[in-house]
Amino acid sequence: MLHSDILLSICVPTFNRRFLLERNITFHLEHFRRLSIPFELVVVDDCSTDDTADYLALAAGEPEVRVFRRAVNSGFVSNYAFAMRRARGRYALFLGDDDLLIPEKVADYLALLESDPGIGVVQAPWMLVDARQGGGDLGTFYQVPQPVRHARGDFRALLDFVFDHHVFPEFMIVRRDVLAKSVSGTTPFIFWAYLFTARALEVADVLFAPEPFARVTVASDDPRLQQGNRECMFEWDRYRGGLEYLAARMWRGEEPDEAQRRHITDHITDFMLIRQSVALDLHLEAGNWAEAYILYHRMAACRPLRFPDDMLRTVGKMAGIATAASEAAAFAALPAVVDPLMTDALISRLPASVREGLTRDLPAPGDTRARAWLRVSPGFGEPLREGDAAFDIPDYVAQFG
Repeated sequence: MLHSDILLSICVPTFNRRFLLERNITFHLEHFRRLSIPFELVVVDDCSTDDTADYLALAAGEPEVRVFRRAVNSGFVSNYAFAMRRARGRYALFLGDDDLLIPEKVADYLALLESDPGIGVVQAPWMLVDARQGGGDLGTFYQVPQPVRHARGDFRALLDFVFDHHVFPEFMIVRRDVLAKSVSGTTPFIFWAYLFTARALEVADVLFAPEPFARVTVASDDPRLQQGNRECMFEWDRYRGGLEYLAARMWRGEEPDEAQRRHITDHITDFMLIRQSVALDLHLEAGNWAEAYILYHRMAACRPLRFPDDMLRTVGKMAGIATAASEAAAFAALPAVVDPLMTDALISRLPASVREGLTRDLPAPGDTRARAWLRVSPGFGEPLREGDAAFDIPDYVAQFG
């Protein structure tokens, strides 16, 4: 197939998930061949250490599959951009290795783009999928009531639209000449999806459609954290950066007055409190107590929060215990010795990564290797030997009072 004949590039960054990648490639080869859409699958391996490379060596035998392997592990956004910029089709889209397109809806949007050269990007919400046993479709991540077209350069309309519908512009089908001017590697302080959409709006109209063209895994049996959850939990400050960037583009060449700025900052605060609430729930569920404690206080600086005092005290107590346990577990090569006064119930509420570094087994007589002592009672582990260290839980809990 000549490069000029390719209508669609499906760009898939991957890392250490051969079992999901194989499903992805098999599904899209079958369905897009059936639709007779000239397409390619651009797969970029971010230095996987499982058998992904072996599988891709076989998959590269398919005429529609193009495979690249990064020289250095670069992370999600860099790999996303690398994959998209390898596209040869007239249009390109990004897809996670654990996600699947809705082929007929992709075909509809391609036909729309082909019929209207003024549209450079079609954005759509995505269908959330619980891939665990007994799960299924959970609904779209956000909703838009009808197609909404934003004219080139109209950042005011785009920002209002984002605020009104709590939009995350992540899934787009983009014309390749627009892609070349909008997608690149990691940029600090900003959520990549807002940046790429803002750049696209500089050069073309952007259409938001209500119907999803992708089914995206939000929960699975894979023990690793999903990329979307990781962003929600740990990178939510970048959402603020994206909204501020859109506002700055909106005001380019203008000098807003104090009331106009306050109007925008109030909207950004309201938007962020929703995202922070999601992050707070996820951290509490994961047992990330220190993160939850600090995040609560950041939220409380902006709006009054309804968080029962006894619950906040519990979170603070667990934050202190988790911090002490984490530091103790990281002190030496051997697991930290846990005070018998530290109950199994408390230990069970710590993240698994911390629990793995703890033990109730006392050192054998004559064992002189350095140990950490995770203490409730100040006498536990005394007398400490040269090289040992005590981590006193009450002191850490007091830090989160």
